[in-house]
Amino acid sequence: MKHLRHLTSFRRLVRLLGAQHAAPLLFLLAAVPAAAAIDPFYLSLLRDGQHAYDRKDYTAAKRDLRLACFGMLDEPRQLADCLVRLALAQDRLNDVDEFRETFQRLVDVEERFKAYSQGGVAPELRAALEQRLAARIPAATLATAPAFRSTTAAKPDPAGAGKAAPPRRKGGEKPETRGSSPEATPPASGAAAPVNSKAAPAAATSPGPQQPPLAAAKPAPADPSAPRPLTEAERAKLDQARRLLAERRTARELREAYQLAREVADTHPDLKEAQHLAAEGAYRISRWSDAATYFRRGGDPGDDEPERLFYMAVAFFESGDTTAAAAALKRSLPNLQRTPYVDSYAKKILGQ
Repeated sequence: MKHLRHLTSFRRLVRLLGAQHAAPLLFLLAAVPAAAAIDPFYLSLLRDGQHAYDRKDYTAAKRDLRLACFGMLDEPRQLADCLVRLALAQDRLNDVDEFRETFQRLVDVEERFKAYSQGGVAPELRAALEQRLAARIPAATLATAPAFRSTTAAKPDPAGAGKAAPPRRKGGEKPETRGSSPEATPPASGAAAPVNSKAAPAAATSPGPQQPPLAAAKPAPADPSAPRPLTEAERAKLDQARRLLAERRTARELREAYQLAREVADTHPDLKEAQHLAAEGAYRISRWSDAATYFRRGGDPGDDEPERLFYMAVAFFESGDTTAAAAALKRSLPNLQRTPYVDSYAKKILGQ
């Protein structure tokens, strides 16, 4: 009766939300501690899904495996195995968004239970998945998940990386204005020109008529369109976002970096570095439309930042702007280390 009630509740939820919408929500329950063995109904779905995959009926495999994964929420290791199989079926159907979503579920299960790295996923399944992750998931994202770091080469480095790069100014702040050097300072308006020392006494004994004192200049009114300076709190947010994006971090920390950067970027739409940090944060968590928006707002990163040019190209491509994607990618490729992930986008965007 317990299993029947469980199945009946699930079917009711699927009818209300639809399988496509119910499954992602139900994956969030993966943190529930294990309490009971897996219902045979879900084990049969797992077998059906694997058989469908073996006979190349990937649509049926995806459907059965998604439902099977729901029944394994209380068993993290079996859930990890099921998620791997589901991701492979989605990859075969070229369902890139669903593949990446399933990968995020797998990362969550791994972070909580080490269910992928210490679980019972067969070696051949791990090898097949990790090959597809290298082609489907950004290298920077894989680097944040310890169990998947081995699936990608080192983070792409621009050519000539041994050369010292000019330091970035924090938060896009402008260089300090120290005042002009004495050699470049023009004479003040109305200053006396040099005079012959012999003529000076005569000038002193026969002064000209008194001139009325000049009125003090009024300060110019503030320009309402001028950029608003960053507050200390906003600088701290950008610094924290920059640190999180510069190091290997978890998916949760990458989301935090994106949130910090976007808060400042939305308040300061004129601040290029804030826009680019928000764009990079969105890219690292595969929010392509948001990444494209912030890249457009921030402008061209420049040829000296090939990684951000590549991020921009991918964001444009995934958002549907293939022309802008091709232009950015062509500029970034000469200075990028070629990895399976980079090559996959070069093929999709440029046909290389």
